[in-house]
Amino acid sequence: MSQPGLGRPLGVTVIAILTVIVGIMSVFAGISLILFGAIISNISMGTSSSYPLIGSIFGVLSAGLGAILLVIGIGYIIMSYGLLKGKGWAWTITIILSLIGIAINVVSAITASVYDISAVNTMNSNPSSIISGITGSAIVIVINIVIIYYLYRTHVKVFFGKATTQENPKL
Repeated sequence: MSQPGLGRPLGVTVIAILTVIVGIMSVFAGISLILFGAIISNISMGTSSSYPLIGSIFGVLSAGLGAILLVIGIGYIIMSYGLLKGKGWAWTITIILSLIGIAINVVSAITASVYDISAVNTMNSNPSSIISGITGSAIVIVINIVIIYYLYRTHVKVFFGKATTQENPKL
């Protein structure tokens, strides 16, 4: 919980705003995928197609992914509230999600690069996609590292009640 009389650091506000934006986008994406999955399932069941099961499976998978995105989006919105209010649990969750984001993007950059390199010899391949994939992952990794660094600053930890004293408040 935040210390009384201590104002919220500007960086925490920025992180909270970005978090709520991601949350809202995830909620909308989740709802869209749930609706899309329901529509695909209904269409595939009502047609005389020879592959109605494939449509149903695709619809269920889309709805399932949508439900996961919906829950994640709600979680991000709750987390942004906790960040704005200086809740210690929000600080902890943000650190954990940032570390997970770093790990996912490292793996993503490596696997995407391997896939793209193996696909370079095919006709539809674009060699510049290797560089753009790695660049995108690197940007996300840097953002997550900056968030972790910032959240470990003394004045930020004091705001979240993770430190009891402000040794050097200008850091």
